[in-house]
Amino acid sequence: MKIQAVAIYFNGIVQGVGFRPFVFKLAEELNINGWVNNSSHGVTIHAEGNNLDLFYNRLLKEAPSLALIVDSRSVKIKVAHYRTFEIVESKTEEEADVLISPDVATCGDCLKDMTDPKNRYHKFPFTNCTNCGPRYTIIRDVPYDRAQTTMSKFPMCNSCAIDYKNPRDRRFHAQPVACVNCGPRVQLRDALGRLLPGIGVDQLTQGGIIAVKGLGGFHLVCDANNTGAVRRLRERKERGAKPFAVMARSVAKALKEVDICAKEEELLQSSAAPIVVLERKLALKDSLPEGIAPGIHTLGIILPYTPLHHLLFEGPYDFLVMTSANLSGRPLIYSNEEALEALEGIADYFLLHNRDIYHPCDDSVVQVIGDETVFFRRARGYVPLPILMPRIQVKTPLLGVGGDLKNTFCLASGQRAFISQYIGDMEGYENLQRFHQELKSFQRVVNITPSAIGYDKHPNYQLTRFALEQPWPKHSVQHHHAHLVSVLGEWDRTEPTLGVICDGTGFGEDQCIWGFEFLYGNSSGYMRKAHLEYLGLPGGDVGAKQPLRIAYSYLKTLFSHEAWETTEPLWAPLSILERKILDRQLETGVQVFQTSSAGRLFDAVSGLLGVCTKVTYEGQAAIELESVGTRFLQQLSLEDVDRERENEQLLYSYEIRVEKTALILGVRSLFKELVRDVLRGVSAGEIAYRFHQTMAKAIVDLALRLGVSYGPFVLSGGVFQNKLLTEAVLRNCQTHGINVLRSRVLPPGDGGLAFGQLLIANEVL
Repeated sequence: MKIQAVAIYFNGIVQGVGFRPFVFKLAEELNINGWVNNSSHGVTIHAEGNNLDLFYNRLLKEAPSLALIVDSRSVKIKVAHYRTFEIVESKTEEEADVLISPDVATCGDCLKDMTDPKNRYHKFPFTNCTNCGPRYTIIRDVPYDRAQTTMSKFPMCNSCAIDYKNPRDRRFHAQPVACVNCGPRVQLRDALGRLLPGIGVDQLTQGGIIAVKGLGGFHLVCDANNTGAVRRLRERKERGAKPFAVMARSVAKALKEVDICAKEEELLQSSAAPIVVLERKLALKDSLPEGIAPGIHTLGIILPYTPLHHLLFEGPYDFLVMTSANLSGRPLIYSNEEALEALEGIADYFLLHNRDIYHPCDDSVVQVIGDETVFFRRARGYVPLPILMPRIQVKTPLLGVGGDLKNTFCLASGQRAFISQYIGDMEGYENLQRFHQELKSFQRVVNITPSAIGYDKHPNYQLTRFALEQPWPKHSVQHHHAHLVSVLGEWDRTEPTLGVICDGTGFGEDQCIWGFEFLYGNSSGYMRKAHLEYLGLPGGDVGAKQPLRIAYSYLKTLFSHEAWETTEPLWAPLSILERKILDRQLETGVQVFQTSSAGRLFDAVSGLLGVCTKVTYEGQAAIELESVGTRFLQQLSLEDVDRERENEQLLYSYEIRVEKTALILGVRSLFKELVRDVLRGVSAGEIAYRFHQTMAKAIVDLALRLGVSYGPFVLSGGVFQNKLLTEAVLRNCQTHGINVLRSRVLPPGDGGLAFGQLLIANEVL
C-alpha cells in the first residue's frame, strides 16, 4: 500500500499535559513516522504511514485526561519519507493561540515517588510530572515552555534533563520538573527571620501559626483541633465570624466531621482539588472547635493538593486550618517579601520557597446543590479553562470588567470566553492594582487584547470609572441583566428567557437598589416583569451590616400603628438612640434607600430572629439564617419524616399584586405571621425553615403567573448559593414540570457577572 502523509493540528489544552508523549507512543504502536511539536497554535503533527485515519481517530478518543481538544483537523500533504517518529522543538510564532492548563493536584505516581527513600524525589516538596503540578500560576507567556515560566531560573540537573527529554518518561517536557538536586527549596523562618530546621510540623503540633507559600499564594495554617491556635488566628487576622477552610488528611478522616456524597467525594479528589462546602455531622462529641466556622452548619473541606501539603501531614493532626493569607479587604499575598512584612504579628513562622508565583490564585470553593456543582469562587484548578460558545460569535475582542464585589473579569474573542481567577472586592487601592496586574498578564495567557468593553451601570463602582477612562467603544450593563445573560451564555442559548435574579445589591434603572428581579430577555435587551416590593434600607451599604436595623425599618414601614406596638419586645437589642435615629431617617427619608433586594430581606429576617444582628463578613446574616433552618430540618428528619412534610405546608402568606406593567411580591402578611411566631416563642430554626420554603414557593408562583410554563427558567444571583432555598425552588419547579437553567462553570453571584456584561456588550456594540 502506498504511504500517505497528513498534517494534523490540535488546539486547546494540549501543552503541558503529556500530549506529545502520548502522540509519540501511539505513532510507534501504529508504525507512523514523522514528528510532533508544540506551536503557538497548539500541537502540530506530521504523520506518514498506512494507518493515518486510525491514528487520527485514536488521538481524539484516547487523549490524556488533562487535555482539552477544542479544534482539530487533518490535512493531506506531500510525503517527506521520514524513517522514525520524533518529538521536535517547539515552534514560536507571532500570534499565539493555545490554551493553558489550570494547576493540577499532585498525582498518585508522584506521591509514590515521595514515599520511596531510594527515589531522588523522596520527600521533595516540588515533585511533579505531566499529570500534575503548577501550570497557570507559573506561566509568564505562551507557548508553555520552561523558559516562559518562573522555573526558568532552575537549570535541570543531568538526571532531570534525561527524564525531561525521554518521551517514554511521564516527566517528559513537564516544564516545572526538578528534583532535590536542582529544584526550588523551602526554608522555615521564625518571626525574627531566623532559619529553623524542618518544614514546620513540630511548630504546628505545638500550636503555632505558619504562613505557608503554596501554589497560588500564601495560606495561614494551624492545627484545626487546637482551640487556642484557631482563636489566635481569628483574632490576629481580624476575621470576625467568617469561617475558615480546613484541609483534611484524607476523605476517611473528613468523614468523621462531615457528610460526603459520591459527587462531593469526586470533587474533593479531582485534579482541581477545590474547597468543598459540606454539611457537618449532628451532635459530634469530639468534633473540631466551633470557632472554625461559628454559627453555621457547614465546613469547607479541602484535601492536600501539593507535595508540600502532604509533607505537612507527617504531623499527628488530621485537620489543618488552611485560610488564604490576606489582610482584611486586601488581595491574596503571594511573594516572600510581602508575606514577611504584611503577616508580621499574624504568623509565628514562615514556610517560604523560591519558586515565584506569577499569577496569584486563591483556592476554588464549590458546593453540591440539587445534585449539581455550584461555584462560590472559581480560581485555582479551573482558571484559565475557557467557556466554549458554538452558537455565539464575539465579533471583536471584548472585555467585561465585572463588579466591585467578588470581582472576576472576562476576555473573549470568537467562540471562546476566558474568565479570570477570583480577584476580590475593589474597595481598596491594592485590590484595584491587582485587577490591573492580572488584566495585563491574563491578556498574554489567553492571547486576547480587547478593543471594546462592557461594565456595570453602577456610577460609583471603581471599575465603572476604569471603564469610562478607556479609549474603546463601551456599553454599560444593568447588573441583573448581566446575571441572566451569563447563565444563558453558559448554556449557549440566545433566545429570550425568563429568569429570577436574587442577590444583595444591583443598581437599578430607576436609581433604586434592585435584588429580587424577574427579567425576561437575552443579550439584546430585557423587560422587568416582577420584583419584590420596595422597602426602605437605612444607611445603604453601611446599613446592610446591621440586620436588626433593616428589620426595624421594614416593619415600621409595613405595619400599622397597632401592629407596630406589638413588636416592641423585638427591639430590645437596639439602643434608644439607635431607634430615634432610625425613626428620624424614616420620617425624613434622609439616607434611606429604596430596595427590592432579596439579600436584605433575608438579612432582616435573620436580625428579627436574633440569629445575626451584626454582620462581620459579606452574606453572614443570610448564611447563618440558612444554617439555623437547615439544622431544624436535619433534626426534624431524624425525628419524623411526616412532620417535615407537614411543616413544608405551614408556609407564611404573601401577596402578589399588579403595579403598572409588573407583578409585585408583597411581604406585609409574611412579616405579620413571622412576628407572631417569634412572639409566641416558636423556635428560630422552625421560623427560618418556613421562611425559606415560603420564598421558594413565592418564586415559583411568580414564575407561573408570568407564564413560564415548562421553562426554561433561569435562577441566578448570589442568593442561589443558599442550598436550603435553591433546593426548595428546584423541588417546586420539578412539581410543576419547569425546566431550570443554573450556572454550571461560573458562580451564580458576582463572580459570573463579567461574562454576561461581555455578551451584552457584544450584541449591542
